[in-house]
Amino acid sequence: MLAALTMGATAQSADSVRVKNDTTGTKKTVGEIAKTLPQFPGGQKALKQFFEKNVRYPEAAQDYDVEGQVIMTFFVNEDGSLSDISAHDCKINRFNTTRFSQETESKQKELKEQFAKLFAKEGYRLIKKMPKWTPGKLNGKVVRTKYNLPINFVNPHK
Repeated sequence: MLAALTMGATAQSADSVRVKNDTTGTKKTVGEIAKTLPQFPGGQKALKQFFEKNVRYPEAAQDYDVEGQVIMTFFVNEDGSLSDISAHDCKINRFNTTRFSQETESKQKELKEQFAKLFAKEGYRLIKKMPKWTPGKLNGKVVRTKYNLPINFVNPHK
């Protein structure tokens, strides 16, 4: 498997924002968490299969046996399309310490940043390639929903 999908993704409606106390001193909530989460067509099993079929482990990461995780954030719109795709929390979880120790400290830092960017770029490519999702719902109404999807990258050659 080239990448593993971490279950437990989170979602919330786009207007789920807490407003500070207004002039009357009462708190207002602008929206709530989506009651029905957006879903990849066919569910979690189909999403896992999509990743297994489409992920490309970056070749540059193979030499250093790098493994990592990126959390992709995007919106599932009312029509199921995906937008506002971004990557955050790009982490390197494991690498070949023998190979890395041959590099200077500044080179090691540069390589880790490079690999994190490669994982983020691949995560972005995967999300862009996805078909439309089943949108989230709040009180029976379809809503635009923010979704966080962790993707783990594992070296397929180890």
